[in-house]
Amino acid sequence: MPAGQTTHRGSCLCGRVSLEIKGPIGPMSNCHCTDCRKSHAAAFATYIDVPKDTFTFTKGEEHLQTYKVASGTKRSFCRSCGTIVTCWSDGENKFLEISASALDTPTDLKPVYHGFVRSKASWYDILDKVPQYKTNKSD
Repeated sequence: MPAGQTTHRGSCLCGRVSLEIKGPIGPMSNCHCTDCRKSHAAAFATYIDVPKDTFTFTKGEEHLQTYKVASGTKRSFCRSCGTIVTCWSDGENKFLEISASALDTPTDLKPVYHGFVRSKASWYDILDKVPQYKTNKSD
C-alpha cells in the first residue's frame, strides 16, 4: 500500500479470518528465531508492527487458535488453514505483529532489520544489506 494510505486489510489462506488496520503500520522486520522458523515452516518470518488500538478482526475471529511458546510469545493462527495471523507477547501492550504474508493490500514497507540471526537456518544466507541483530533489535 502506498505511503500515506491508512486502511490495510488482510486474511488467512482459506478466507475464514479477515482483519483490518485503520492507521499507519510498520516497521517490517524478519525474525530468524527458532520459534518463528518452526511455526512458519520457513527460513524466517516477516512481521509488521501494528498498534493494537487500530487493529480489528472483521471476520472469523472464532476460527483462530492461539499457541504460546516457552518464551511467552503467542501466535494466533487459523484452525482451518494454519495461516499465522498475529504474534504478540504479554509484556507489550501497545503493539502486536501481523504476518506480512497475511496482508492483502499492497504496501511499500520493506524489512528494516533481521532479528535473532544467531538462530538463523544454517542453509539460508542473508544476502541483503539490512541490519542484522544476534537477538532483538536492541542487541
